[in-house]
Amino acid sequence: MFVDLLERGIAASGGRLCVGLDPHPSLVEGRFGRFAADVDRFLRWVIEETFPHTCAYKPNAAFFEALGPDGLDLLAQTTRALREAGRATILDAKRGDIASSAARYAAAAVDVIGADAITVVPYMGTDAVRPFLDAGLFTFVLGLPSNPSAESIACHGDPPICARVAAMAQDLETEYPGQVGLVVGATRSEWVSGVHVAAPRLPWLVPGIGAQGGDIDAFRNAAGEHHPMIVSASRSILGDPEPRAAAATLKARIGGGEGR
Repeated sequence: MFVDLLERGIAASGGRLCVGLDPHPSLVEGRFGRFAADVDRFLRWVIEETFPHTCAYKPNAAFFEALGPDGLDLLAQTTRALREAGRATILDAKRGDIASSAARYAAAAVDVIGADAITVVPYMGTDAVRPFLDAGLFTFVLGLPSNPSAESIACHGDPPICARVAAMAQDLETEYPGQVGLVVGATRSEWVSGVHVAAPRLPWLVPGIGAQGGDIDAFRNAAGEHHPMIVSASRSILGDPEPRAAAATLKARIGGGEGR
């Protein structure tokens, strides 16, 4: 389901831009208000503005959970409305727990939230990943995080942990074909080629462009011919007074719907 929706979104939008739905209070309250209903109006506006240029959306669970039960309802309503409109949703939850807990997180993602894909932290190994795959979710495994302090862990060792995670994810893909991808941050271009070598066939979700300072040109040069990938941006689009124009500009920089 996720792959089909994603391909439809790429074809319809003409590009590989994924918009992160991270409704930071600082972005919402001044223009709309502070309650779940206000966040709902903000998200509807963002989605309407960016929809022509966006192949998928990535709601961040934290910002909805912080609103309480109304926020969780809003998250489910948003993901289901996007699916009906023909866009895939990636639940950015970064779950990572033992198998029994992971199975319940997976059930919530599928049955309560209605997500098509999810992000998962693999620190506990394949036990933390398999329940999401068993639930039918496309699972993006966190391979190369984009935040500054992650380098001390993700890039440690020989081969580095990010390459080990990529190899683990590639092995999982042989068991769950068409269900496994990697999160590969755009802020660490010097490590990207090693991730590609370890997992040359996996789809990449690429955060870090925009507010985090990643350079899309440097990243693409480092990634070489890696395919497929989608590039995610959140604050740089949601915080722009003209999100439609911001999305169109970034989509063009990413390179449209063809090839990489």
